[in-house]
This record gives sequence, C-alpha cells and structure tokens, in this order.
Amino acid sequence: MTQLQSMGSRHHDVVIAGGGLAGLCLAIQLKRSIQDLRVLIIEKSPHLPQPATHKVGESSVEVASHYFEKVLGLEDIMSNEVKKFGLRFLFSAQENQDISQRPECGPSDFMHVPSFQIDRGQFETALRTKAKSIGIEIEIDCVAKKAIIAPEKEVNRVLLEDAAGTHEISCKWLIDTCGRASFLKKQLGLEKRSRHQVNAAWFRIDHPLDIDNWSSCSHWKARNQHSRRLSTNHLMGAGYWIWLIPLNQARTSIGIVADDRMHSFKEISTLDSAMHWMALNEPQCAREIRRVIDQVMDFKALKNYSHEVTQVFSQDRWGVAGDAGLFTDPLYSPGSDFIAMANGYLTDLISRDLKSEEIAARTTKYDQAYRLLGRTYLANYHRQYGIMGNARVMSAKIVWDFTMYWGSVALIYFNDRLCDAAFMEVAQPIMQRFNALNYRTQSLFRRWADAETDCPPTSPTFFDYTRLEFLQRLNGGLLKSCDSDQLLKRLAKNMRLAQTLQAELTEEIRRLHPGLNIIEHTTPVDRRRLTTLFESMGQATNLRTDFTA
Repeated sequence: MTQLQSMGSRHHDVVIAGGGLAGLCLAIQLKRSIQDLRVLIIEKSPHLPQPATHKVGESSVEVASHYFEKVLGLEDIMSNEVKKFGLRFLFSAQENQDISQRPECGPSDFMHVPSFQIDRGQFETALRTKAKSIGIEIEIDCVAKKAIIAPEKEVNRVLLEDAAGTHEISCKWLIDTCGRASFLKKQLGLEKRSRHQVNAAWFRIDHPLDIDNWSSCSHWKARNQHSRRLSTNHLMGAGYWIWLIPLNQARTSIGIVADDRMHSFKEISTLDSAMHWMALNEPQCAREIRRVIDQVMDFKALKNYSHEVTQVFSQDRWGVAGDAGLFTDPLYSPGSDFIAMANGYLTDLISRDLKSEEIAARTTKYDQAYRLLGRTYLANYHRQYGIMGNARVMSAKIVWDFTMYWGSVALIYFNDRLCDAAFMEVAQPIMQRFNALNYRTQSLFRRWADAETDCPPTSPTFFDYTRLEFLQRLNGGLLKSCDSDQLLKRLAKNMRLAQTLQAELTEEIRRLHPGLNIIEHTTPVDRRRLTTLFESMGQATNLRTDFTA
C-alpha cells in the first residue's frame, strides 16, 4: 500500500505539485511562517536528485541569494555552494582566438552582497532533507494529473497518479511548481507565447574549465584578485552569448543562448551541431571543450525558452511558481529571483487566507504586479541580442541594468516591502517612472548600436565595474535596512541617479554620432552632477579612449 492509499480522506492545507527548487523553497517558507501548516509535496521523480543534476538555473544573483540565506534561513546549506565572483562579460575580438585580447567587463574583487553558483542536485537534495526535518510530507514517484478547483469554497481537489493507480486528495491551496510542463497552466489555459524568440542549449562537463588558463599573458592574468573561474563568465558575440559556470566537484556548466533571427535553433540543437557552431563563433572555447569532450555528462536544447502566463495567483486558492509560471531570459540569472518573489507573494496570500482574511483584492494586485515585473524584465532582453556584439554599448548597458536592478526591485525586496500593499501603492508612481525610463533607455541602446555600422575598435581593455562608486553604493545599500519613509527617499534618490546616468549616455552618444536624432530627456537633469560613467571607464581601463577612438 502506498502512502497515498493510506491517506484515505486526509486533507492538506497546501499541496505543491513539483518537488524541485521552487516547490521545496515554497514549502520551507510556508512552514517557517506557519509551523502547524500541513504541506504535501508531490514529486514525479522516484529518486533523489544527484550532485550535478542536469538543471538550468545554477547561477544566482542578489535577490535569490538573500532569499536562500535570510528569508529561508539556509546559511548552512549555502555554505556548501560556490561563492560567485560576480557576472563577467568577454566580448568578441580577433575572431575569438585569444581570450586575453577580448574586451572584458567584470569585477576585479567581490562586491558587498554575496551570490552563489549552485549545484542544483546537491542543493535540492539538501532542501528535501531540510523540508522533511521540519515536518513537510514528500510523496515521490507520483504525478499530479488534474485539478478540481472549487471556486469560493474551502476545498480544492487534485487527482494524483502513482504506481498503484489514481488517487484523489483534498487541499485548501494547490500550487503548481512542475516547471515548463505545468499541468495546471495547461489545464486552465494560462499559457501565453512570449514575443522574445531566443533558443538555448546547455551541457555539463566533468572537468574544471578555467578561462584563466586559456592565456599565458601575465598582465591579463593579474587583472583580478580572484580566479575568473568563480565568475559566471559570458562570452559575448553578435546575437548570442555563452555561459561558463563552475560547479562543485570541479565540474563546469556550459550554455549557448542565441537569438533565432541570427543563429537558428538547428545550429545548436545537438551536441555535434553545437560544437560545430562554437568552432565557427567561439573557436578558442571550442578547442578547450574538445580536449575534454569525453567528459561531457549530458546535453539539452530548448527552442523559444521564454514564456509568459495569463495568471499566476487566484483567489480560488491556486497558484503557479517557478518555471511553471513565466520565464524571461537567463542573461543576468533572474530565474531564482522570480522564484523568491512568487513564493513570497504565495506565502503572504496563504498565511492571510488561513487567518480568514479577505484576499481577493490582494490576490489580484499580486498577480498583476508579478506579471508586470516579468514584462518589465523582458525589456532588458527583447530585441537586445543584436547589441551583444558591441563591447562599448553592451558595457554601458550592463552598468545601466545593474543600476535598475539594485536601485529599485532588489532594494524593495531586501527591505521586505514587496507584500506591503500600503507601501507599494505609495511607491507605484516612482516604480512606473523606473519602468518608463528603462524602456526608453533600452531603446536608446538599440539606436546607439544600430548607428555604429562599423564595429568600434576592440582592444583588450578591462572595464572593472567595481571601480564605479555609485554601483558600489547601490550594491552595498541593499544590506542597509530602512523604514518605509526612508525607503521611498532612497528610491527617489536612485531614480535621480538613473536620470543622470541616462543623460550622460545621451551626451556620449551625441558626441559619437552628432547626426543621430535622439529624443530629449523628459525630466530636467543637472548636468553638473553627471555620474561621469565614461570618464570612470576611462580612468579605470582606457575603455573610453580605446573604444571611442
């Protein structure tokens, strides 16, 4: 007799379909909020995830790291993961034959807020052990087949299938974290195609691929205080980028992400075709992989990976989270950030509902806010892959994107205001201004790149973004908690910084391309207080001189 058969008519407060990263984290967060909550996780795999399990999402950034360490209290588990040496970008030059000759944008030292490279198999195994230790039930080798939603009633039902047959159990809340295969999204017709048509292929090798060993140039090696291998390394080219992520046990995750308009899915859809494509576009990287090709552990390709959803949370007590909901783009590793935010919304809704609070209006607001956040993030990636071959434009865009992230969404999350409805209502106007400014600036980057029909010089410069004082301040500021009034003031200050930064970008583009028609700033900016981004680049790296000669 299986566990499910023995349950009979047992009822759970929450049933989570999917025992991966999103589902396990949600269950732990719920139990930390309500200790006597009855939570059941349904997981289709009959086996524990093994170290280096083949899953995308190995790189975390600041919001996710804060979620894992502080919100979920997993500092002990995170100590077993690789501390990440930031995001690093190396742009194409001289046919990508010598990495030391490529323009580089990255950190020379760790910034204030930690982030991690996560071995998903190891991490999820530890999460499962943690979940069981705090009283969360986990049923393996079991699949959720159908939801029976009872609007405005106390009980939902779900049909489950295991080796012994089909069973029905009841729950108050049903959450789907089954990944892209989301049964609830399909059943309820929530799927929505994304306008962002980009493909990906990824694999892992049982070998510590270390780009610091790709060159004997002592000057290049000495730029950083730590090994580049510890970074999430991005090899950037026109219409594509490649990730190199270190994993535990001296393994490496390698991914190709490419705009379908410039590099077709067929070119990367198998290991052989991907290696052929890499030999043409990233020959040095291809040679390094060929040396250890016998240690390739797996391979997966995904066409049109970006997807949206028409609804994520319902007052009828269901929700979708993780990849079952929406996914934008992996460039800045936002996947676990979205897990953190979706799980936060769900925990707040479930906690309030179980206290008999009215949640209808709040559910609608959370649903709209989360999906709007997805559309806002998408602006950073959609139609932006053509920029990736331009080191000058892309370096400025990276600084801008960090400014938007650390200066707004991350700051709100670190101060635990995402589910503070009163605060978010007051903050809404300034967040709308952030979004509007970001949309305009992303368009500005495209026009700038389009104006440079001749690729700018690509000398082997190093733009160390840790040398930018305002970025250091924004990053370190995430660790400084504040009350609602102080947070509003900090958001307003960061908006002024962003306006100033956009003004400087505009001035630089006008200097480079006097004939280019650029829309004036909608908000007056005191140019005496410019951040001098390009001057900072020049002082740190000669980037301005070399890239704008």
